[in-house]
Amino acid sequence: MSLMGMKQHIQKFSLPIVAFIGVSMLGTSVYSGLGRNSGNARTRSEAKAEATVAQVGSQAVTQRMLDRIMEPQLQQFKMFGMPPPPAEALDGYRLRALDDIKSQEALVVAAQKAGITISDAEMKTGTDEVWETQVRSKIAQQLTLSEKATDKEINDTLAKQGANISVASLKEQLILPDSLRIKLFNDKLTKQQAEKLVALETYKVRHILINWDSKKTTEAAAKAKAEKLLADVKANPTKFAELAKANSDDPGSKDKGGLYEWKKEELTGLVPEFKAAIATLKPGETTPALVRHADPKSYSGFHIIHLDAISKATPEKREELARGEITKLVDAAAPGIKVEVLDPGMRSMQLFQDASKYPAKPDEKLLNQAIAELDKIKKEDDRAGIVPLRKAAILEKLKQPEKAIVALEDAIQSNGDKVETRIRITTLLIAKGDKAGAIKQLAEAEKLALPEPGIWGQLGQLYKQAGDTVGERRTLEKNQAYTLRQQQLQAQEQALAAKNAPPSQNAPPSQNAPGKSTNAPGKR
Repeated sequence: MSLMGMKQHIQKFSLPIVAFIGVSMLGTSVYSGLGRNSGNARTRSEAKAEATVAQVGSQAVTQRMLDRIMEPQLQQFKMFGMPPPPAEALDGYRLRALDDIKSQEALVVAAQKAGITISDAEMKTGTDEVWETQVRSKIAQQLTLSEKATDKEINDTLAKQGANISVASLKEQLILPDSLRIKLFNDKLTKQQAEKLVALETYKVRHILINWDSKKTTEAAAKAKAEKLLADVKANPTKFAELAKANSDDPGSKDKGGLYEWKKEELTGLVPEFKAAIATLKPGETTPALVRHADPKSYSGFHIIHLDAISKATPEKREELARGEITKLVDAAAPGIKVEVLDPGMRSMQLFQDASKYPAKPDEKLLNQAIAELDKIKKEDDRAGIVPLRKAAILEKLKQPEKAIVALEDAIQSNGDKVETRIRITTLLIAKGDKAGAIKQLAEAEKLALPEPGIWGQLGQLYKQAGDTVGERRTLEKNQAYTLRQQQLQAQEQALAAKNAPPSQNAPPSQNAPGKSTNAPGKR
């Protein structure tokens, strides 16, 4: 995601434009394997990554595409020192990524409806720009060249290493055309919408309204009061807001000193006399005479109008408004984008999520359909052992603890023995009333638990629920010991960081520092 090359405001519609560039690329054998038509046989996992897992509109979506979108989200776990989500949860993230692709496809449809096209020449120019600004320096660094190395120097180095690859093929392999295409559509649509707003103007208008009607105030009395106020305004224009607050009969602007702010197109909604009066004024001017409007269906009164200012939208404001227009266009196009999930694992997760929308009453039919989808996955294709874990979660929702326990035991066989799995089995056994079985599971969990206070605190609580006071005391003592150790390590790290920290640049200068005067001019 660090090689996006896209403005921050279009992140919603963006995919990473550049394929992951890692140190593993270094070396002749890896470079030679970058080509799409490489004769090397794919591994099962590579084939799965390239398999179509969903169809979004006309676009076939692979797992690799979804994983690229997920990567920044998963990096955030690492950034905040959190463990990554378990493998059985990743399909949920892939479904979210699928929503992103739907938004991107809707963006393309909206752009095309607006008459925007992307030519081959524009794609080439865009590819060259991404190469120049984002990719070339990183390739150069991996080849131990200067960041400013030219394409020729990169090609020469690759040739010397015997790599069957060039700058041209690197561009083809590393710069993702679908993502670049979305970026170009978004850029052109943003520009188009912003250009429509170039002449956007905002009118700041103040006015004082003095009404009359047939019951309380006559027209003559209202006119006399308004003329007196107009004379006061002419005598002292700076008091306009004060006079409006004290005298205006317009409740919509009185408390704001008679102020309204209208876009130019909104002026068409004003009464004809008011609109015509504004058209005669320049910023800073007040109508020289009263503006009369009489309409028994709305109101009758005299206006005193002052044009404060006419402001054109700044480029930033136009871009902000353009983003709002693009969102409307995308929202309008999105319902027409059909999304079909083809991968059984993702389909199972989708059904599970749909079934769990109302936690108090999950949809049993959808949950059973989710299990049926998982049953389509061959065991050899489930190397991470996520199917039994997912089945267990569904069976728990279906209130079938015995079957959920069997699924979790299967997960231990296929996915490895993990403390989290033992804890899940323990919880189910306690709910069933099988405290002896729960204590056996906790004993196995202790063998697997890392020195993390949270895990040992959880084990202690489960021992308590199982009625084993000895196990509770033992695990909670470890929880306390690991907590203390963790606090000591944190204190040591803080002390070391403080010791190695550079002197603060904001430290107050010495009172006797040379060049510092305590009697600087203008300061008291």
